[in-house]
Amino acid sequence: MKLRNVLLMSVLFSVACGPESEPSKAETGEQASALASPPVITYWEDNHCGGDQVGWFVYNTAGTVMPNTGGSGWVNDEARSMMLFRVPAGTVFRVYNSPSGSLSDDWTEIVVHQYAEELCIGSFQFTPPTANYSLRYCDDGGLDGKVSLVRAQPNAFTDGYSCGGTWRFY
Repeated sequence: MKLRNVLLMSVLFSVACGPESEPSKAETGEQASALASPPVITYWEDNHCGGDQVGWFVYNTAGTVMPNTGGSGWVNDEARSMMLFRVPAGTVFRVYNSPSGSLSDDWTEIVVHQYAEELCIGSFQFTPPTANYSLRYCDDGGLDGKVSLVRAQPNAFTDGYSCGGTWRFY
């Protein structure tokens, strides 16, 4: 009789406390890990987030300029792609060839449309359409591998959209 009760209790415990009893993403929200870990942006020397990492920064969901003292290893004129970790929807990035952020040289604007745990922006010049983000590029000779400044903020930029080259939309 005791062995039967032990087996019954074991089965009931494993059913009640097994993996099915853990909360689902729908119950906890997809962005639960964003509360524990801040958004991070990494920069890569090759397209499609490959090669060596050439810089990283924590994004505090306020206006951020990179390079800054809060990151590590920024190498000027090396980045060809960037990886976003836990960046909220609505975040807007501007990537500049100019170290002052001038709109008279190559620059790109990237708008994050939906949250993702990990999202690779494979190029600052071209990218296939995706539901996660959009990219528009002011082409004045090339931006990949020539990045000097990146700005990020939680809403649209208000300093204009002039382009001294050719607009390319993706």
